[in-house]
Amino acid sequence: MVAAALVLSGCGGGGGNAASDAGGTSGAGSAEPVNTQLFDKPTTLQIYQSTGSISDTEFKNLIADPVKKKWPNVTLEIVREGKDITKENLLAANQFPDLIFTDSLSLRDYLDLTLARDLNDEIKKNKLDLGVYEKRAIDEIKAYSDAGQTYALPFSLNFGVIYYNKSIFDKAGLSYPKDGMTWKDLFEMAKAVAAKDPSVKALGTSGIGRDAESLRFQLVDPKTQQATLDNEDWKYIMKLEVDLQNLPDNRKAKGGRDGFVKDQVMAMYTSYGARVGELEEAAKAGKPVDWDMVTFPVRENSKDPGMETEAHVLMISSTSKYPDQMFQIIKYLSTDDTIQTMASKSGRISSLKDDKYKQNFGQDLITLNGKNVQAIFKNKFGPNAKPSKYDPLVTKELNQALKDALAGTDINSALRSAQERANKAIAEAKASGN
Repeated sequence: MVAAALVLSGCGGGGGNAASDAGGTSGAGSAEPVNTQLFDKPTTLQIYQSTGSISDTEFKNLIADPVKKKWPNVTLEIVREGKDITKENLLAANQFPDLIFTDSLSLRDYLDLTLARDLNDEIKKNKLDLGVYEKRAIDEIKAYSDAGQTYALPFSLNFGVIYYNKSIFDKAGLSYPKDGMTWKDLFEMAKAVAAKDPSVKALGTSGIGRDAESLRFQLVDPKTQQATLDNEDWKYIMKLEVDLQNLPDNRKAKGGRDGFVKDQVMAMYTSYGARVGELEEAAKAGKPVDWDMVTFPVRENSKDPGMETEAHVLMISSTSKYPDQMFQIIKYLSTDDTIQTMASKSGRISSLKDDKYKQNFGQDLITLNGKNVQAIFKNKFGPNAKPSKYDPLVTKELNQALKDALAGTDINSALRSAQERANKAIAEAKASGN
C-alpha cells in the first residue's frame, strides 16, 4: 500500500554510490571549498514532509532546484504525510526517506519512533558554527535533547500575527486592530464585530492547544512528570476559549484558512506564516483579500509576554545509509546565502541571524505591498515550554475538558478532572514501559 501510494522512485539513496570526498558548502556556516560531487551516479533521494508547511513551489525553488544545481547527480523528491503515507507505514515497509522537513514543535514524534538522528558528529566534523543561526531556533531544537543532542538544523522560522479583513471592519464602521493587542483586547474587538455584523465569523484561532502553546503554558511538569492543568494559566486559556466559542457570530461560517482566505467571512484570524502564501495565491488568482496584519496577541499583565518559537527544520533520518552526504545537503540548504535570501524574499523568515534577511522579507510577494510587515518582527519571544513525551496524553484530556466546559461543566471542575485523567494515563504509560 505504501509503495503504491508513493508513486516515487528510490527511497534510501536510490541507485547511486556515495562519493568518498563529498565536499562542504560555501554558505554562511562554512568557508570550505565547494565540491559538486555528492554521489558518483544519478541518485534519487526523498524528503519526508509533515506539519512544517512548504508548498510545491517553495520545495522546487528553495530545495530541489538548488540541490540539483549544486549536485547534478542528486534529484530530490518530496513525500508528504497523508492518510496512507505515514511515518509508521514507511518504517514498516523499510521505505522511510533519508531526509525530513518538519517543524520543531513536532520533533517528539520522530524521537518516539527513533527516527531522529543526532547531528553532533557531523556538525563537529564539518566545523559548522551553530552561532550563524538564530539562537532561539537552536535553543528550541536543543530542548528535545537529554544529553546535548542536536536533532535538526533550522531552515526557516515561523511567525504568528493577527490577520484581519479590512472590508469587514469598513462595513461595520469599526477601527482596525493595532499592534500590541492582548487577548482581552482581541476578544472585546471580536464582540464589537459580532454585534455590528453577525453574518460573519468574528475571530478564529488555531484552537486551544496552539493558543496555549503561543502562551508557552506547560502541559507536564518536567520535574514531577505530572500534568499541570489545574492552575491559573490553564483556567485563563480555558475561559478565553469558552468565551470565544460563545461569541454571537455566524456559527455556520467557515473558520480557519478557508474562512479567511477563500470565503472571506472571518474578520480576524490569529494564525501563522503559511497564510501569507495562501493570500498571495488568492491575489494571483484574481480573488484578492483586502487584509492586513498586526502583532500576535499576548496575555494581559504578563511579566513575560513573549510568544513561542517554531522553526521549520531539516533532519536526517536514523534509517539513512548516507548521513555524511545528507548532512552536506541540509547544511547547504540552511546556510547558503542565495537560498536563504530567496526564502526571505518569498515570505519565510530566515533561520540565519544576519539582519539583512529581515530587511528583504517578502519582497517578491505582491500581496505584502503596503502591508504592516514590521508587525512580524515586533513580536517578542520567550523560551518555549519544556516538551515532554507525555504531552499528547495531557492534550487529549485538555480537549475533553474544553468540550465539558462548553457543555456547561464548571471550568475549575473540568480542568481538575482532566488533570486526574491525564495523570492516570501517564502512570499507565510508565507502567507499560513508555
